[in-house]
Amino acid sequence: MKLPPSLSSVFSVLLSRHARQGLLVCALAAGLTAGSALSPLPVAGPSIADAIGTGHDANAAQAQPRGIPDLNLPGSPREGQDQAKQQTETATKSEGTTGIPATALDAYKKAERTLSTARPSCHVPWQLVAGIGRVESVHASGYGLRSDGSAAKPIRGPRLDGAQFALIRDTGRGRWDGDTEFDRAIGPMQFIPSTWAAWGADGNGDGVNDPNNIYDAALATGHYLCAGGRDLNRPADLDKAILSYNNSRAYVNAVRDWMRTYQGGTVTATPDDAALATPHHPDPADTRPPAATSPRPVAHAQPRPRPRERDEVSGTPATSVPANPVGATRPERKPAKRPDPAPDRRTGSDHRTVTRLERVGTESLGNRTAGEAFGRRPQVRAFDAHGHLVSGAKVTYSITGTGGAHFAGHATTATVTADSRGVATAPALWAGNRPGRVTVTAALPGERKPDTASFTATVRQAPVATADRLELLGPKLPGGGPQVDINSRFLELPQTRVTAHDKPVPGIRLAATLLTSTGDDKEEKKEANKESTVGPYFKDKHGDPVRTLVLPGTDTDGRLTLPQLFTDEHPGTYTLRLATPEGTTLDIPLTVGERTSSSRATPHLAS
Repeated sequence: MKLPPSLSSVFSVLLSRHARQGLLVCALAAGLTAGSALSPLPVAGPSIADAIGTGHDANAAQAQPRGIPDLNLPGSPREGQDQAKQQTETATKSEGTTGIPATALDAYKKAERTLSTARPSCHVPWQLVAGIGRVESVHASGYGLRSDGSAAKPIRGPRLDGAQFALIRDTGRGRWDGDTEFDRAIGPMQFIPSTWAAWGADGNGDGVNDPNNIYDAALATGHYLCAGGRDLNRPADLDKAILSYNNSRAYVNAVRDWMRTYQGGTVTATPDDAALATPHHPDPADTRPPAATSPRPVAHAQPRPRPRERDEVSGTPATSVPANPVGATRPERKPAKRPDPAPDRRTGSDHRTVTRLERVGTESLGNRTAGEAFGRRPQVRAFDAHGHLVSGAKVTYSITGTGGAHFAGHATTATVTADSRGVATAPALWAGNRPGRVTVTAALPGERKPDTASFTATVRQAPVATADRLELLGPKLPGGGPQVDINSRFLELPQTRVTAHDKPVPGIRLAATLLTSTGDDKEEKKEANKESTVGPYFKDKHGDPVRTLVLPGTDTDGRLTLPQLFTDEHPGTYTLRLATPEGTTLDIPLTVGERTSSSRATPHLAS
């Protein structure tokens, strides 16, 4: 049975795309042959997404049927080409398959570099962004791509009025698509205006978010694919990301095939005006000739709507590829009135308002003992609602927890300003004297419910210092020790130094004890080395006499200055014993004599 011309064209396209699935093609061909005798193909109107295993983004406006993507796979002949044309493209397969206009290639790679810093956990390869650009618009080929990323002619999808594609009424007052009644997909990456309002980006740094510029559109595509904390190194996340862009399994297959092709071969940067393939129009009603940026002509073939593909795996119908009934004509539509251009092309959102903080590096800052600085300073990135890094943002860091830690000056809060990369770095964090767990929280100051990012740190118990030697500093005293009269005081006592292996030990707290006087008789010797009840004494904080006192810790040089020592009316020879917690001791002899008219109530070291 001879097929009608329209069905023959359908059969030839399917055969070229699925030749490797011989049995499937045979069964499909039989079904088409039988169907041709019964009824024409149905009109593809607005449909619900049919992909398998989609995420919550599959119902977003961006994922709905919004035009005709170019689902030709790498190496496949394009629809509308004669045999000679196909042979020519086969001969130049290397350039046609792996060639990308130089400006588009630069835009894709620049987007990858930016996202590697802005969203390092997402792992966006430029080849994925290029795969979407290839399927959506063949990298803007045929639209007069310029070196600044703009195009001579706009790239627009069909009116989304619900007739053949999704029903999406105007969301941007025609600002980008020139239609104040219904939305259209726009630019080389075919963004829905409402999607662009939320995810638009400035990829070329000119201060404008323009979906018609391939630099801006490529960066926005990467941000959109990373939504929801996806890691595109995971196959499941990659699948969901592409389905959120177009909820069609055939679309996913085409994008992934092009991505793998670019990853597996040497990609050639071709002139922007080179015709790598038949220029593609996502709107089936668009019959404009291609734009050119130089006298060199650009080949053009009339695009025709293709039949709806089927999933290579499940066989379910794919969306976004409408077909008209055999013999049916498309009703004429009056073009929408183009609104006056907006005075400012920037998006209406505030790109200085931070809505999200993202921790830089791991959560743990490590552990330190008292007096040590932590090796890493807390850092966060500040993002606005569109995923742009915000320089100059104010971020407040606060320290809480059971452990003791502080910033410079023993402060527990610090407000810092994000640098040109949107990174806010806290001051150095120091461990305090209290061991335990510390939490450092970064927040937006002044917000009722601020977005936060936190870090953890541990303050360790300081090791117990030990000492093996105590020594007196200064000149050697006559008589072996300080001397003073009764009812007086030692004006100056020698400094003491504590060392371990001849190195000073800071933080050692010595116990000072005054021992009884010694004499020649047996009883006095027996009572020696006991805490004295008379003679020299210290004063406690209330001013009362004490003869045992725990002294403050030694300084960083292991030195200790002894407190003021007083005498009562009991003369004699006494001993001031200094002892470490481990039992290392130093005895200092003290002599208290009778006051005479010629004596001075000063020690030999008095100044």
